[in-house]
Amino acid sequence: MRSRFGHSSIQGVGARRTLGGVIAGLCLLGLVACRPAPPEVTGPPSLDEPTASVPAPPPPPDTAFLALITPAQTAQIRALGLPLVLPTAIPDEFAVVQLLTQSDERFGGYQVLYRDGSDRCFLIEYTMGGIGGIPPTENRLPLTPPILTDDTAEYGLNYGLYDDPALRQQSPAPLLISDWLPVEGGFVRLSGAALINSTLSPEVPCTNLAPEAAIAVINSLAVISDDIQGDGVPE
Repeated sequence: MRSRFGHSSIQGVGARRTLGGVIAGLCLLGLVACRPAPPEVTGPPSLDEPTASVPAPPPPPDTAFLALITPAQTAQIRALGLPLVLPTAIPDEFAVVQLLTQSDERFGGYQVLYRDGSDRCFLIEYTMGGIGGIPPTENRLPLTPPILTDDTAEYGLNYGLYDDPALRQQSPAPLLISDWLPVEGGFVRLSGAALINSTLSPEVPCTNLAPEAAIAVINSLAVISDDIQGDGVPE
């Protein structure tokens, strides 16, 4: 009896060990099955940002161009076959408000009207010929701009009233007008409010620049070459 019970006990122990092994194996399988998958291996993050659609820049303002004249206006003058003679030092707040051209083999030319927010104006006139003198005025200042092609004569800026009483009666407004200055291909001058108001008839009448400011504009006159764009340097 003792021997039988002892054998049975050994068998029971073996059975328990076998069962325990099975359970342990199942547990290991369970652990493997339940373990989360390792994270996917990826390369380092890209440093390249997605290319965004870049809008086209706005067109430059008119004040970005030399002499404050736009490419379209420049082309309008070039179509006459004439050199572009304009000031390159223009007082602040001024803009080109009118451009007139005349096509003629002998007397072709153009007029460029500048104006600021305070209604001060000046007109740059270029012509191939047909010029005349200016009757004497109360005041006159000498002009020697670098653009002159003939410096043997005297040139000046005329301002104030006419000396002649009859002319004063006809034109009571004070003048501001330079002599015609010989330049490449023709002649150029600066005119002030009296001529502008009487010939161009602006909706709001113009007033004059100070004589010193007018001389500074005249001294900056330059022949603007074809290859100058924006804030280029005149010839």
